[in-house]
Amino acid sequence: METLDFSVENAVGWIRLTRPEIHNPLDVPLRTDLMSVLEQVRNDPAVRALVLTGGAGAFCAGGNLRALQEHAHAGPAYWQRRINAGLRLTDDLLNVGCPVIAAIDGPAIGAGFALALCADMIIASPRAKFAMAHLRLGLVPDLGALYLLPRVVGLQRAKELVFSTRDVGVEEARELGIVMEVHASEVLEARAREMAERMAQAAPTAVALSKAMLNASLDSDRQSAFSLEAASQAAAFAAPEPAAQVEAILGKRHPAFGGLKSARE
Repeated sequence: METLDFSVENAVGWIRLTRPEIHNPLDVPLRTDLMSVLEQVRNDPAVRALVLTGGAGAFCAGGNLRALQEHAHAGPAYWQRRINAGLRLTDDLLNVGCPVIAAIDGPAIGAGFALALCADMIIASPRAKFAMAHLRLGLVPDLGALYLLPRVVGLQRAKELVFSTRDVGVEEARELGIVMEVHASEVLEARAREMAERMAQAAPTAVALSKAMLNASLDSDRQSAFSLEAASQAAAFAAPEPAAQVEAILGKRHPAFGGLKSARE
């Protein structure tokens, strides 16, 4: 692919953006390649976790300014189609039925910040920084950022980050809950691998159902959430994994999926 490499190692899909020299702009080619990879992941049960990374010293510094300049006078209809296409990528990434870890070793700016927010977890190096920079160009945050950011940092702080467009360093990003863990650049990918391979051991049906319920939790009332839980647990019991797991445990055999073990084992 033109903009990324995709490989699978130990049930973990690795999406590596491959244009760090131009800061991996989130342009039409990258969006197309990402959506193609996500379609591949949906159709491949062997992929049970994903890692998204931008390479050494890079993640994604937003849109391609030359492409924006080229289409500056394209008109509202063009831009609405283009933004809707970006939102389909957001939906695809949010709804892929396995854990997604973003490992960020450089700037995540504008649409790059929004892309990172689509991951289930963000880990980063001290070289990472974040900015909701769209207003610097007179534009509205897109790729679902205005929906996702308040759910991570709260409404008041989200407004401050959007209106100020300021850079957020990695330690502040951790304090705000944007970043879950900070690791040195040289061990960041190893930590992402450790996390992803552990999560890939869990029963895939239960993971997908749990992720869907968690994604819906902040938009659901209590009774709707409880109804979704009951339906999801029924679907989980109907899958083959629980019976196999229980049989293995009672038979003192190693379970087919290692997710039942504690993190210390």
